[in-house]
Amino acid sequence: MEAMTAPLRVGLVGAGMVAAHHVAAWAACPSARLVGVADPDIARAHARAPDGARAFKSLAEMIAACEPDAVDIASPPPTHAALIAEAQAAGLHVLCQKPLAPDAKTARAIEAALRPASRVMLHENWRWRPPYQALKQALEAGLVPRPARVAFEVASAGLLPDAEGRLPALVRQPFMARLPRLLVFELMIHHLDVLRFLFGEIEILSARLARRCDAVAGEDRAEIALTAGGVAVTLAGDLARPGAPPLPRDRLWMDGTLRVDGWRLALPGAPTRSWEHVEGYQTSYDATIAHFVTALAQDLPFATTVADGRTLLELVDEVYRIAAWTGAR
Repeated sequence: MEAMTAPLRVGLVGAGMVAAHHVAAWAACPSARLVGVADPDIARAHARAPDGARAFKSLAEMIAACEPDAVDIASPPPTHAALIAEAQAAGLHVLCQKPLAPDAKTARAIEAALRPASRVMLHENWRWRPPYQALKQALEAGLVPRPARVAFEVASAGLLPDAEGRLPALVRQPFMARLPRLLVFELMIHHLDVLRFLFGEIEILSARLARRCDAVAGEDRAEIALTAGGVAVTLAGDLARPGAPPLPRDRLWMDGTLRVDGWRLALPGAPTRSWEHVEGYQTSYDATIAHFVTALAQDLPFATTVADGRTLLELVDEVYRIAAWTGAR
């Protein structure tokens, strides 16, 4: 496939909360230009569209009016399969937010239907967070030894009432209340990808899921045992932990030593590095989108493909299967 040379013209599909980070990342990319935003709620599309970009109610309208080179899909997972197919039918490259689909079966169907004339990348931004990129570089350079054991957790108080009696996680993302598969599907899929990125392919050994918050349909606590490239890993998540911050915070231990603590990275023989939350969070979107544009421009492989998206959903499905999670109260 030929590399692209002209500035990439991009249409964004989806104007929800996460779209704000996509818009900012496109603005930070000098080799691309956001030309349109499409959302069934045209008012939301107008609100997200930056200067110089137009608002539309559908991808079809945006393609006809703007003639983009690529589509950035940031809409709910059940819409992804149809949008990817529509974009590829028009010969457009695609960047698609995680999760790739509602389940692995749908992801496999997306993979089977891919067309070779255009390329599709999974938008998996967590691995692009600065601490994980720096840790990966340190592992590859031998600056930190490959561990035998890893403990990885993500915790927040987002499903505990704040001073005003509100649940911060649901104020920020109301749709989470309705998800029958919540913590692992929506959040910890990121952590599975980070573990694959750092250490290698994953095998799920055991899983326990629970729900303590009555305001959500899905699980808000998870304990998973797995191996990643032969490394023994315990992966835990909790959205209702007293004393935790309202936004999820990661912590990663390697052989008992805390290496990643939120936005801080500690490596042997080096000063602790830290990033501000807002800066680091947006940086992960900026880096993901910059990689997509560079890979298209230079005809390079994508860091995360549809196959990776399918693999992650197979792991997610396996967690729910092993835990016998039904969502029933």
